[in-house]
Amino acid sequence: MRKYSVSELVLVVDIGNTNIVCAIYQQGSAIWTSRFQTIRERTSDEYYSLLANLLQDIKLADINFVAFGSVVPELSRIWKHLIAKYMTAEIYDVNGLSPLGFTFKATSPQTIGADLIANAYAAWRKYQQNVIVIDLGTATTIQVISSAGVFEGAIIAPGLKTGASNLFSKAAQLYELELISPPALLGKNTHDAVLSGVVHGHALMLETFITKLKLQYIDYAPMLTILSGGMASLLKPLIASADIIDKNLTLDGFYMAFDKLSQINN
Repeated sequence: MRKYSVSELVLVVDIGNTNIVCAIYQQGSAIWTSRFQTIRERTSDEYYSLLANLLQDIKLADINFVAFGSVVPELSRIWKHLIAKYMTAEIYDVNGLSPLGFTFKATSPQTIGADLIANAYAAWRKYQQNVIVIDLGTATTIQVISSAGVFEGAIIAPGLKTGASNLFSKAAQLYELELISPPALLGKNTHDAVLSGVVHGHALMLETFITKLKLQYIDYAPMLTILSGGMASLLKPLIASADIIDKNLTLDGFYMAFDKLSQINN
């Protein structure tokens, strides 16, 4: 395997159920990011054309390393075919079996999603304290990781948008609305009532989970609560116990995991 230098370009590929997020890292920081919709029917050639056009001045052929994580098995195969066809890069697959130094309380680490592993690793390494990590994506995930690298477990709930879409599809008299901060707890019309139920309902669920986790893991006090994901900015003001937003947590986690794995392999 080639020895990695931080001056080299690293492509991070995070394949989720709703979006695929890609980033280029150099010198430990993201210098380019892009997000596009997850479409299972696209071929590797179609994804290559999309990615190559978005990269502009950076050529995929010049990238020697890929930090890869996916929760969509069929797209894992397509993207790995893309990388093999158009690049000469070494792929570092980040998953629950990657030797990152975690101690798992989970019974089957191999079943833990790559995004959860990336979030946990980034939170552990970046903040170096006991943390609750909440990622607000297609699903809302909640994890507890200790400062010693103990991965206690996770909670997976329907995401804010996922839950809202399900409500709209089941109620004939309701219509989809833009998810923004509700003007009041009690809505004065149907629009504001639905908005409050969806947004405040999710915030209250998370506040309750945070409170219960802090009580259950009292020995981990104080615990830093980190929000990440697309809905973090909307919900942060409504969750009193949320401490910070780290929108790059997942991408940073994949890159940091790659950095760790590359050191082990060399």
